[in-house]
Amino acid sequence: MGPGMDVYLEKIDARHNCCRFYSLRIEKDLFAEHLLVAQWGRIGGRGRSMIKGSGPLASCQQLRDRIVAIRERRGYVQPA
Repeated sequence: MGPGMDVYLEKIDARHNCCRFYSLRIEKDLFAEHLLVAQWGRIGGRGRSMIKGSGPLASCQQLRDRIVAIRERRGYVQPA
């Protein structure tokens, strides 16, 4: 994935009434470091958010890629 690229994933399974999203974005904080912010919930809702990591850009990108791989194993896909 490219540097600073936001990621948006969805998991839709009508059989189990599952319509969820998971997004990850990298933001700058006040101290010239970076934050990895995750937001998740039901599609159409506000969802919840949490800071998953902070530090240099490279470490945030690496953490983002690991989380995306985990979510993809759980059935999340990037919408077309």
